[in-house]
Amino acid sequence: MNNPFSLDFGTEPNLYIPRTEEQNKIINTFNSEIPSTHMYLLLGARGSGKTVLMTAVSHRLAEDKKWLHIDLNVETDMLNSLAANLYKKTQGKFPKVKFDVSIKGVSIALDKDEKYSDIQLDIDSMLKTLAKHDIKVLITIDEVINSKNVREFTTYYQHCLREKLPVFVLMTGLYKNVRALQNNRSQTFLKRAPKVSLSALNMRRMAKQYEEIFGIGEAESFEMAKLTDGYSYGFQILGYYLFESKKKTVDDKILFEYKTSLEESSYEKIWEELSPAEQKVSGAISGFEDNVSVKTVRESIQMDSNNFSSYQSTLENSGILKSDGAYGRLCFALPFFKEFVQHQTI
Repeated sequence: MNNPFSLDFGTEPNLYIPRTEEQNKIINTFNSEIPSTHMYLLLGARGSGKTVLMTAVSHRLAEDKKWLHIDLNVETDMLNSLAANLYKKTQGKFPKVKFDVSIKGVSIALDKDEKYSDIQLDIDSMLKTLAKHDIKVLITIDEVINSKNVREFTTYYQHCLREKLPVFVLMTGLYKNVRALQNNRSQTFLKRAPKVSLSALNMRRMAKQYEEIFGIGEAESFEMAKLTDGYSYGFQILGYYLFESKKKTVDDKILFEYKTSLEESSYEKIWEELSPAEQKVSGAISGFEDNVSVKTVRESIQMDSNNFSSYQSTLENSGILKSDGAYGRLCFALPFFKEFVQHQTI
């Protein structure tokens, strides 16, 4: 049997824990006769399963012939890419559209003396034709950033809403990147888009998968699941190393490989993306036992309440920190991240 777990980042693994509730919510909304929204933003820490959920939704919708799926890359001219994909994936089944597009081997040039000055007119024409055939277009974008390409696309998306064109968008992104995009003067409308923040996976579902794959008991599988803290990528890494070892229990060697992979593949990048102040707050939290009070941490670094609340909110929204709002207690949301932070602040 091949190893069912995956070390690849940002891809749909062979074995994963489905986020059924979030997936069904998005699909049902997009399929409804009068959708309450045409866009969802999937937020979460690196490795939390944003891309996996987006892929699962796109695959489900693509099974319906009334849906056309197009995936766009933030590093390309997204409107040109959208036009080329619309034309290619519909195989010219709608009336001939005059436009020039050139992208990675796809080249369409019709009537050189008749060129539109704005490719949006071509896209509009194709979308209107698709609408006549009751075909909806799902556009997926992974890891959005506040770039010119993305802003041009989202501005065009807003135009599609006004014109009632059949365009639906599913985007993933890190909290800080999405916030930067939304705060751009021309993009504030994105603040109204519903956000799905990916929290920890269901521990019982994770344990059940471990139990079935490794043939171990319920108690043993649950102890394994607890080592992941519900972190999607952690579930894959731990399972991968245990499977490769041909063992049924996590020993010190497997635990070392697990922690090292978490750090090298995810935590080092997460730490690098934190501001110095956010690193300072994280370092202070790592110096206390789990579920330390906000007041204790804040006083230890002599930070006023307003500033601390701002950094705490960013860390929580980024999927790094979790708190008990009722009692003002803090702890890290990622497995062994506390240990990692302690090593960074020595």
